[in-house]
Amino acid sequence: MVLLAVDGSENAIRAAETAAGLVAALPGSVLAVVYVAAPPAQSRIVKANYDVHALLEEDARTVAGPVLHLIEGMGVPYSLEVEMGDPSAEILATAEKVGADLVVIGSRGLGALQGVVMGSVSQKTAQLAACPVMIVK
Repeated sequence: MVLLAVDGSENAIRAAETAAGLVAALPGSVLAVVYVAAPPAQSRIVKANYDVHALLEEDARTVAGPVLHLIEGMGVPYSLEVEMGDPSAEILATAEKVGADLVVIGSRGLGALQGVVMGSVSQKTAQLAACPVMIVK
């Protein structure tokens, strides 16, 4: 099981190419895509009749659309996991939930000083994951 974490960035597209390529090349492997959404605005929740999961999935398909299109174009089947909360914590929880053997994530390309001060989702995920993490630039 390969878990691909996406956020709508160019680096996420490169990570998707890598992850889908791995899954396509390894018979029997499966791809799960996780998108960690920001909480929707309360007005959207009310309009959606309090169906928060439907809003999160809609947001995920909008933001991750190019990545999902790329994966579909490569003919790789996938499942979409949508979570809400701290990105690295949710990626790690999803990796455990789906039994990931590998997490593939794009690098956000923080500068050296900013990376030291703030850290990054990819760094936190790599440090805390129970399985290997591939960071794609």
